[in-house]
Amino acid sequence: MSKFIHVAVLAGSSMFALSAAGAAQDRSKAPQMKRELPTRSMNLDALRRTEYDVLIIGGGAVGAGCALDAATRGLKTALVEADDFGSGTSSKSSKLLHGGLRDLDHAITHLDLSAFRRVHSSLQERRNITNLAPHLNQSVPIMLPVHNWWQLPVYWMKLRLYHLMAPGTSKGFTYINSRKALEMFPMMRRDMVGAFVFYEGQHDDARMCLAIILTASRYGADVCNHMKVVDLLRDKNKTVIGAKAIDQLTGRAYTIRAKMVINATGPMSDSIIRLEDASASQQCTPTWASHIVLPPFYCPEEVGLFDPYTDNGSTIFFLPWLGHTLMGTSDDTREATQGKQPTEMEVQYLLDSIRNYINPNFDVRRCDVLAAWGGYKPLPTQSTELAHSTLKNHVISIGPGNMVSIVGGTWTSFRLIAEKAIDAAIINGGLQPLRKHSITATSCKLDGAIGWSPNMFIRLVQDFGLERDVAKHLSDTYGSNAFKVAVGANASGSVWPIIGKRLHSEFPYIEAEVRQGVRDYACTLVDMVARRLRVAFLNVQAAEDILPRVASEMARELKWSRARRLREIKEAQEFLNTQMGNTTEFDPIHMNIPIKLSVDQVQKYAEHFRNLDEANTGFVSINKCCAAMKSFGVKEVPVDLMHDVLRDIDCHSQGKVNLYEFLMLMSAIVHGDTAYLRYAKMHLDQKISAISRRRRKQSECTVERSGGGL
Repeated sequence: MSKFIHVAVLAGSSMFALSAAGAAQDRSKAPQMKRELPTRSMNLDALRRTEYDVLIIGGGAVGAGCALDAATRGLKTALVEADDFGSGTSSKSSKLLHGGLRDLDHAITHLDLSAFRRVHSSLQERRNITNLAPHLNQSVPIMLPVHNWWQLPVYWMKLRLYHLMAPGTSKGFTYINSRKALEMFPMMRRDMVGAFVFYEGQHDDARMCLAIILTASRYGADVCNHMKVVDLLRDKNKTVIGAKAIDQLTGRAYTIRAKMVINATGPMSDSIIRLEDASASQQCTPTWASHIVLPPFYCPEEVGLFDPYTDNGSTIFFLPWLGHTLMGTSDDTREATQGKQPTEMEVQYLLDSIRNYINPNFDVRRCDVLAAWGGYKPLPTQSTELAHSTLKNHVISIGPGNMVSIVGGTWTSFRLIAEKAIDAAIINGGLQPLRKHSITATSCKLDGAIGWSPNMFIRLVQDFGLERDVAKHLSDTYGSNAFKVAVGANASGSVWPIIGKRLHSEFPYIEAEVRQGVRDYACTLVDMVARRLRVAFLNVQAAEDILPRVASEMARELKWSRARRLREIKEAQEFLNTQMGNTTEFDPIHMNIPIKLSVDQVQKYAEHFRNLDEANTGFVSINKCCAAMKSFGVKEVPVDLMHDVLRDIDCHSQGKVNLYEFLMLMSAIVHGDTAYLRYAKMHLDQKISAISRRRRKQSECTVERSGGGL
């Protein structure tokens, strides 16, 4: 039977609390980063020959936090991750460091003291994490629309309390009338009284996770991605003393010995727990959360939006993120074996939420979805959490083999969870750290934070001749290390910019970042386009476009053969298709829309489509479609009619159509009959809405279990 450590996330509640004088002494001895970043091969050699104090399994937010906390205390630390660092849920979050506005609403409604404490702790941690990496975290204003006058005093009271609970000089909130709200967010429905604007923290989650890993490594931790644990090592007393891991890139086995092992594998935590105890009951209930990325015109660049009271009863948000609009989220209980990509129904559910929320004069089209992705939130099972923890969204336990297991947690709580887990490892393993107290909340900065300032990008523009948006991106991504990236950048060959060859015209990513990404432990093409460069999460078609170029750059750095380079491209394309929403096939539910063409006509137009698709991409531009219509005798295509048809067939990609959509377009335009498209589309929308409502009713996750949300 496992022993559970009760974790209460509130100031001063740690069962491991030590004297204030001792903590002050520890802070005065804050360590400095003591080594250059070792290579992956150097870390592999160390794993083979070193006996560690702590071995951490899992390289997500919590695992990375544990490595940083342990290394800064002076413990010999190792971390292994089966895939890439942050490749799971930690790179697929809402990108917010929130205090938990929905949690506060629950606390007030149910007079729940523990919920108040969670909100207070989350707000404190939001500040701590911002201090860790100021270059990776920024405040984002979020609009909270008020639909009824009686909500004004209620919202004001909640936001006032929320602001008062935040430590330090956090930004407050303001009320704006409906006219100013619509000026700020033009696509919003006009049936509102006004809106409040408050502030939350936002970050690039994958880069944040990587920065924590790199910092832990600089402090002495040996970290290795693509290293899968397949078994645990035990002594004669059946105490866990390490793990056996397989390098996924070479197939070589490694035996890693440690006095304490920490299981921080998120949704996969039960699989590691059962390596320790085959009869262990389920402790983790994965909940799937889907997100979609839309063009920037869906959300103003300077403000996001959160609405807990949409017409269909769902809670949605729009956030400006890296020049795009991030929209979510749908929560659904799903087995991990059901895949790592939102289904078409989940995408349509989110689009349906948008249609019920924004101005009805604005067309919400499936083709506007640039990327669709999601992740599993590792919630503790309800029986476990209620029986063993005062905090409802994570549990830390000690198993029969003395392994520390962490189930649950959010980006906002990762640092504090890591601190408690390392405290538990020190006590249960009898470890002797150089510092008894964690310094990650007070005396630690992540790699690139020291020397960074918000206007540092201006120096990059002036000193190196980088374009402004490229310089801003480098500054906000690498912090003070941006100068190292700039030094290694290639000349552009133009008068301006002087250096910095872009990988894609629509993104500020440059070739030099690929070389930096390799130094930052990117081992595969997927590692690069998904988590070193976030383009896969922003626009899957753009990501596919740059695969050959990025692969060639990585091949030079990593000495890949031609066969390896082609294999990497193929695997990256598979990743985009299966996890990022880059499917070229129209979903079967859309096949209900008929095509009014004879067999001969279908063959004729299909052949014409193939001729237009010279590059064999599976798509044809709208311009080419118009040219094709003229060749069929259509003298002039009315703009409004073309818009209506494109809306009704919901073309697969902005400005382009696939074969099925091309045939529908030909049918509608050539025969002048668009009514049947609208009729079929209406029934399809009704079907999607009904399924969406049923899904929501079946998969509701309580606020206190989900981590509080906005």
